[in-house]
Amino acid sequence: MLLAVTSNPTIDRTLHMPAMTLGAVHRTTQVHLAAGGKGINVCRAALKLGCEVLTTGPLAGRAGQIVDDLAANENLPVDWYWLSSGETRTCTLISHNNNDDATIINEAGPQVSAEDWAGFALHVERLAANVKAITFSGSPMVGIEPDALGKLARSLATADRAVYIDTGEDALSAILARPKDLCIQVNQSDLAVGLGLPLENAPPDRVWRTLIEGGKMLLDRGAALVVVTLGQAGTLAIAPTGVWQASPPAIKVASTAGCDDAFLAGLATARLEGQSVEAAVAFAVACGTASAMTAQPARFERTEVEKLLKQITVQPF
Repeated sequence: MLLAVTSNPTIDRTLHMPAMTLGAVHRTTQVHLAAGGKGINVCRAALKLGCEVLTTGPLAGRAGQIVDDLAANENLPVDWYWLSSGETRTCTLISHNNNDDATIINEAGPQVSAEDWAGFALHVERLAANVKAITFSGSPMVGIEPDALGKLARSLATADRAVYIDTGEDALSAILARPKDLCIQVNQSDLAVGLGLPLENAPPDRVWRTLIEGGKMLLDRGAALVVVTLGQAGTLAIAPTGVWQASPPAIKVASTAGCDDAFLAGLATARLEGQSVEAAVAFAVACGTASAMTAQPARFERTEVEKLLKQITVQPF
């Protein structure tokens, strides 16, 4: 089983309108509400892939109850931790005909006390006892120490239980400093900032080699796996057993929201199925690509992933 941890759940409110102009009045043609947050997207995608999965995260207030109701409407398997105060956030995704991607407005989320964080960590530890892999996804809770998420993730990683982490901000910097036993998914720009890599104005080949150097630096610090996503430019997987470059097919993008979550679900699922690192990364790229072709995050079928997989190339770097 896979445990998908959502650090900062949300009500995802997707609005579609023909066009958008700042300062103008608009009318929507479609509105869609869903339980949201990166770990919830991982759960949603993993279910589509046939993986046994459970998701958890901290919910608060009446907005948290709405998230719970929306997750129940989708039959998502959940085990929430309820905060003592505050309100779960709402995030707004705006799609329109004159743009190839959605505009996203992310709220910060509720402030979390030290007591609530300790309770949530114990909740995750209890759930982790029954799973073979864990994903930590999303921005950290507001109010916790930068390395709190990393400490929890490291404490749960074992030889028989892979722990994947996809986060940002100060939490990412703390994790990159101490990545022991973790499988890290990170985009190019965040890795460059987190490690101080000189990518500006570098030619493409030098960019790839610098990112690989950064990934190997993390392996030297104890990371189990480093996966660097570069959007349409592809993905790098840096593992103790080798380095691979995966290239996605050209597609028409509906929305990139949630693509990295679908990617992570594919990576974790494939590894649970016993696939090699290079095969798992190819499968993950197919999942991220399938998600990008849909207006809502992680709404795809495994059959579509299998079709896309035939168009993805993976080669040693």
